[in-house]
Formats: sequence, structure tokens, C-alpha cells
Amino acid sequence: MTTSLSVTKVRLAFECPRLLYLGHHFNGMTMFLPATGALGIGSAFHKLSDHFVRHLRTDATLPALFEGEPDQLDTDAIAQTLQQTLYKACFFPYLQTAIAKDASKAPALHHLWQGLLGLIQRWARLLVSNRHYCDAQEVLQKTFLAQELKVKHTFPLPDGTEQLVQGQFDSLVYDFQHQRLCVVEYKTYQSPEPSAQLAQVALYSYMLQKQIGVPIDSAVYSVLPDWQEQVYPWAQLEATVHQLIPPKLMQIRDWLAWQPGQGEPPPKTIQPSLCDICPQKKKCQTYFQESLQSGTSSPAPSASLSPPTIGGPGGPISPPTSPPSPAISPDIEAIAQHLVTTLESFGVGVDLQGVALAPAFLRIKLKPQLGVKVSAILRLTDDLRVQMGLTAPPMIAPQAGYVSVDLPRPDRQSALFEHYLTGQTLPPTAPVHIALGVNLDGDLVEADLSDPNTCHFLVGGTTGSGKSEFLRSLLLSLLARHTPEHLNIALVDPKRVTFPEFETIPWLLEPIVKDTEGAIALMESLVSEMERRYQRFEQSRCPDLSRYNQKSNHPLPRIVCIFDEYADFMAEKDSRNAIEHSIKRLGAMARAAGIHLVIATQRPEARVVTPLIRSNLPGRVALKTASDADSAIILGGKQGDAVNLLGKGDLLYLKGAQLLRLQSLYAPEIKL
Repeated sequence: MTTSLSVTKVRLAFECPRLLYLGHHFNGMTMFLPATGALGIGSAFHKLSDHFVRHLRTDATLPALFEGEPDQLDTDAIAQTLQQTLYKACFFPYLQTAIAKDASKAPALHHLWQGLLGLIQRWARLLVSNRHYCDAQEVLQKTFLAQELKVKHTFPLPDGTEQLVQGQFDSLVYDFQHQRLCVVEYKTYQSPEPSAQLAQVALYSYMLQKQIGVPIDSAVYSVLPDWQEQVYPWAQLEATVHQLIPPKLMQIRDWLAWQPGQGEPPPKTIQPSLCDICPQKKKCQTYFQESLQSGTSSPAPSASLSPPTIGGPGGPISPPTSPPSPAISPDIEAIAQHLVTTLESFGVGVDLQGVALAPAFLRIKLKPQLGVKVSAILRLTDDLRVQMGLTAPPMIAPQAGYVSVDLPRPDRQSALFEHYLTGQTLPPTAPVHIALGVNLDGDLVEADLSDPNTCHFLVGGTTGSGKSEFLRSLLLSLLARHTPEHLNIALVDPKRVTFPEFETIPWLLEPIVKDTEGAIALMESLVSEMERRYQRFEQSRCPDLSRYNQKSNHPLPRIVCIFDEYADFMAEKDSRNAIEHSIKRLGAMARAAGIHLVIATQRPEARVVTPLIRSNLPGRVALKTASDADSAIILGGKQGDAVNLLGKGDLLYLKGAQLLRLQSLYAPEIKL
């Protein structure tokens, strides 16, 4: 018998085998994100629902609600009293504690409360129904029997082996009217894949039935976007287990045992719509890309391209090939003319000055005719999106001598890493450049970490923006040109999915940090290293690392710390203060010592990226953000344009006072 599987992993196997694989091997989030609604409240819902039930069972005042004749009980009045009681005793204290830590959670939790009202109403109906079969003092205890009960069962498989499955369901209730136990699962959101939900509750009911010997129904209660109850009878659950579970368990074994380059990878989800709400979409796209020679069904990005390879300490990557030269096709010219015609239909006369092609977008240059104000073009953003059928709002900006209008490119291209960078071994005194992206002229834009304006970076972008790929290409651009003797890398990856291929590279200062304690310790060690270096510089009469390395027979390596998902460490006050203090010291002083920070987050909110953090990270890169406010926090001032970016590596780089739109590099596969 192999290692046990959790019921959650079995459910995930029905939703998406590839997400199952990534979650099993690299951890990270495996819950599909809702397209709308408040995010990040699943834990709150489970804690509150459990707290509610425990309070119902222990509050000595509540049985009085069920006194009198059962037929005379007012279900709505009982539900209202239960709602008031649970709000005061459970929800309000939780709300106060949560918003004291993070005030931005208040709207999401209030939204959650509206869904919980439906759950309490359902409980009231069940309790009134059960009151016909037991007295008022017993009805609560006899209805809510157990919370978070663990179950397990060893399943015989078709190949003659066995598989242990374990799980823990949310609640067990008894329905006297139907004389049936019912396993209840609480879900924040309605399941995106019904078969996965059925498999999960079928396993819970079946495993509990094997332990206690009686048939058990199941129910799923979801509260957002609105209250919904799904009930499954025992016959359906039992048939589901017998028909689907044993072969699925065999499949899961095979999928989890797969290794890159060894036959077929786990298949894609059968529901393509799930890809749009997948928490690891970018990771999935890069990790499961196979070469054409593999003969698998997933196409490689290009038939003529091979992935960059790092051969060892200082080893070169594959030499670059020339990027394809952009050509203005008749289709692109037609789009430009359509824009001119559309503006003219609104009474705005412009002359077409030319078109430039970036990998993700096309920039149309327009000269307003005499008497036409630039503001007349700027205010037509929404109208142009509707009239031209654009998937994203056009980005319109005045330039020297023309107005630029950026539209999504219909034949979007990737800026492949191997087209722009080659491996080379640079001396320790050489500038350390990081690759940011490709500009409209097809040139690679880089930043010099020794420059005071680009010595540390703040990077922000929402899910799907391409933030992880940007960080990976930035890291690759360092490894391709500097040996481990001259460059050390520190990586912080709390979600454990951004840097899995870099776990064993010789450039690492220490193993990849994945938890709060490790992050605090890393930042404090960098501060200590900075102080040690300044002591050396003082003794050698050198102002900075470059001068020291020119004079010393034992040059010191530069250190680049790439800190992904910084927001994950901001929830607790102690960790927030410790990390902020270290970033402040490093941001203010570490450049001359050759220590550089790249701090990234998908939630660039004001409480996460505080003014203290922003003031010490002069370099700014914004990928697609969730709001204008998030964009402005990254780029400063009133720069809200990042909300209109196209995602997948489309970014804005603030270079001095100039805002550059770039496409980050993309490495389809990394062989270390």
C-alpha cells in the first residue's frame, strides 16, 4: 500500500489532474478562485460555521426557543433570534479581531455574513422539524452530533493493490424526519466542478458508513455568491464510490509519480473554463510545456526554439537566436484605420502617423488635427472599447508630437528569453544588470543594480499578470552572466510555486525560504552582512563594493534577494514590523554594500506596501493590477494605467519620470 491520499486530493483529481500534481509536489494554493466576489475568506467561513455550531450546542438559553408545541413554532422568528445570537456571540468578535489586523477585510466579511444568514435559516428549519421527535432541551444536541470528524478507509484497487484514503469532514447532523445521518460540507463558493464535489462527499459518507454501519446522506452548503444547498442520497453516494473511486485512485498514483521527460504528463482539466480561475495557471503553462520530440498532445511554444539551459556554475545558457522582426500586416493597418474612422465618428479628427508593434500590443500614433484637443481623445476610452470590440481598454497617452493609443495585438507574441540573452561570464567588477522586458523597438530594457534609482525594486501584479514569470526571467538574466563566486541569490517563495526549478542551484545563499520565521531570519542576516561589509570597506578605505572588489584579492559577491508574495508575511504585526524594519535598513544603505532587494506582491494594497516600503524601493515595475489604486501604489502619484494592462507579462516600468511599457521575457522551460 502506498502513502495515504487525502479526500481533498481525490476531489482535486476530478477538477484538474495538473493542479493536483502541482499542489502535491510544490504546495501552493489549489482552490479555484471565483470569477467574482470576495476572495480569501474560506478559512473565516469554516471557523465561523464551526464556532456557530459549538455555540448552538452549549448556549443554555437557546433551548427555550423550542418550548411549546412543535406545530406552533415560528421558524422565521427562531432563525432571526439565532442570527442575532450568533452575530453577537461569534461573528462580531471575529469581525473586530479581523479588521483590527487588516481593515480591508471588512467588506468581504460583511459579504460573508449575508451568506451565513442563509445557513442559519436552514439550521432553523431542520431544528424545528427535529423538534417533532425530541424535546426542546435535547433538540440542539441531537441535531448537531459532531464537528470536524476524521474518517479513513483502505480501498481495494482493480490492479490488486490497496490505497488508504483519509479525510475530515465539517459536520455530522441528524434528520429525524428522514431518519438519516447526514455529512455536511461547508463551502464558501459553489463548486466549479460538480463531479468533484460529488466524489468528495461520497467518500466522506462511504468511509463513515464503513465505520458505523448505517447509511449516511451528504449535503453541501455554499454561501457565496448566494446561499445554496445540494443534497445527495446514500444510494447515489454509494454508487459513485463503487463506480468512480477505485479507478480514479489508480490514476492519481500514476499522475503523482510522473516526472518531466518520462512519458505523458497528467492530463489537462476537461473543463477549460477552470483554467481562467486557476491559482497556478502560469505555473501550469510553464511546467507542463513539452518539446515537440516528446510526442505528447501539448504543443511546445515554437517548433524552432529550445529552452534555455544552465549548465553549472558560470555555465552558459543557449546562445540567443534573433527575435522575429515585427511586420505591419494588412490586418494591423486595418485596425489603425478603424481607430481613425471611429474617432472621426465622434467628431475627433486625427491623422495617422504610424504603427509600432510590441509582442502584446500595437501602438497607433495619432496627430490631432488643428483645433482638436488631446483631452477629446483621452475621454473616449470607454467608447473606443465598445465600438472596436476590444478585450481590454485602450491605453491613451500624449507623447512628443503625437498621441499614442495602445490596443491589444490580435496575434499576440511572446518575448522568448533565448532571443535576447546569451550566457557569458562577467568579472566581479562588472555592473549587474537585470532584464525587465522588451520595448516597442524590440530592444531588451535592463536596469543596473548599482544605480541608486534602480538598486531595489518593488514589483506588483495580480493573479494572471505574469509576475512569477517576470521574476523567473529576471533571475535567469542574473544566472546567465554571473558565476556563483561573484553573485549570490536569496529567494523567498511562500507559495512554493515560483522558484521550484531553482531549489539546488549553486548561486543560492541559503535554501529557498518558504515561511515567516525563515523570511525574518533571512532579512536580519542580510542586514548583518551589510554591516560586516561596511566594516571591511572602512578598513580598506573603499566607498562601495565595486571599489572594494577592484582592490581586493578576495572579491565579495553581490547578493540579490528576490522576495515573492511579500503580502503573505504582513498578516501578523510582529512579522510585519520585523520585515519592514529590515527592508528599511537595506533599502536605505545596502546598495553600496552590493545587496539588492526585489520585493514582489500580487496584493499591492496600502496596508501591505506601506509608505515606508515604497520610499526605500526606488525601482518600480507594475504588471496588471486589480485596481487603479493598486497601480498608483506601485508606480506612485496618479499612475493608474496598470489596471488596463493585458496580463501575461505586459508591464509598466517607471524609469525616472518616463513610463515605459514592456513585455517581460518568457522561458518556456528551465533545465538546471
